[in-house]
Amino acid sequence: MLKSVAVQSNDLKLKTEPKLHVLVVLPAFIPSTQIYVVKPILALHCRGLITAEIVLEHTVSYRNLAKADLLIFCRNTESAYQWILDFTLNENKPFVYELDDNFFEIPPTTAVGRYHREPERLNQLERYLRSASLVRVYSKALSECVAKLNRKVVRIEGPVDWSLMPPKQPPRHRGKVRIVYATSRIEDDLAKLFLNDIGQLLQHYDGRIELFFWGYHPPELRSHPAVRFLPLIGNYDSFFRKFARSQFDIGLAPLLKDEFCYSKSNVKFREYAACGIAGVYSKVGSYRECVEDERTGLLVETDAGGWFEAIKRLIDNNGLRQSIQKNGLAFARRHYDLEAFQEVLWAQIQKLMVDRLDGVSSGARKKFSAATFSRPTRALSGSDEQSRSDVLKRWVCLPSKTLRHIASKGLYPTLDLIRQRLNDRVVLMRLKVILQFRWRVKACYRNGISNE
Repeated sequence: MLKSVAVQSNDLKLKTEPKLHVLVVLPAFIPSTQIYVVKPILALHCRGLITAEIVLEHTVSYRNLAKADLLIFCRNTESAYQWILDFTLNENKPFVYELDDNFFEIPPTTAVGRYHREPERLNQLERYLRSASLVRVYSKALSECVAKLNRKVVRIEGPVDWSLMPPKQPPRHRGKVRIVYATSRIEDDLAKLFLNDIGQLLQHYDGRIELFFWGYHPPELRSHPAVRFLPLIGNYDSFFRKFARSQFDIGLAPLLKDEFCYSKSNVKFREYAACGIAGVYSKVGSYRECVEDERTGLLVETDAGGWFEAIKRLIDNNGLRQSIQKNGLAFARRHYDLEAFQEVLWAQIQKLMVDRLDGVSSGARKKFSAATFSRPTRALSGSDEQSRSDVLKRWVCLPSKTLRHIASKGLYPTLDLIRQRLNDRVVLMRLKVILQFRWRVKACYRNGISNE
């Protein structure tokens, strides 16, 4: 699934030293967790710098936790798994918390928003943030928000995995201008910012443009002949590899003027710029900071009408469109490098372990380590030692749970949840294979052994 970084020569000295064991505990395999955590941790593992273990929250065992020297969490908020944090704090294990959305300010207008705004999840998030050895965020606004809870917060520039890009940029379509809006949200309030403007564009450029919605499918445009709908791809590498080869000309990235959007990362700018797409961005938050108007993208106000004029400029002015595509790509090449992103994480991990040995972090965390340690009802050694009757009971109850979910949430949300669960299982199995065998392949190569 994910490409590792080649072993460097200065890593050879580490093969006789005990490696740091890093446990990554994730709520799901979504783009954020894959980009910011899974990819760099896999690379560090395959270089022999650490021994990594990647698990989902519901598969964590005490054996996983006991082995870990350091833990990494990303977007974990589920209060049902607070025992994992309890154990971590009671054992005084350092941990990193990755966050790329401000869940304290997420609008409760969608199912995802209502989920994250539940008081018990916000309380759990605050507990993670307050007790983390390091919090990594991806915007200035979110850094300022987290700093009120924990001074050990650092803003990071997100990466681009250039290995997923085609060796050469595919040729553009000479006929219709291709416009894309890509999002992993099935429910999306942000598209409403430009839908009226898009309707005018489709009339004005009848037959001259194609509009692609990747992930979200607005019902207002489902019958329009110039609009294409592409299904969400759960595996981020598969999505980005296909996205980079789709020959889009213009990309849309709307944001609202609210605290939640101010705190979002500039992921769409990184993706559009890296793929040579001329982006139109709301003049909000991270986009306002990183996009140079008319050079690496176009910035627009969130008011109606601005999107029509900006997109029209890019359609009519081929020179401006190509200039933004070229400049955006050059900017992304200079600023968003996955290997540099990995080195930043590795340096931060090393510092945390040095601080722990020096007793810096333990003193700061004492007031949190006294939290009540509530053990879950399942077997102490983890899901692999659950009784067969418990496993059978879960499978027997699955159909009834599915029917109840359909009755309460509807068919399509249930199917989306099933798709996500199946994707998580597939990704987890592939990661286990990579973590178990890829290091052996690297070790054999490094030691000049053809067969292990």
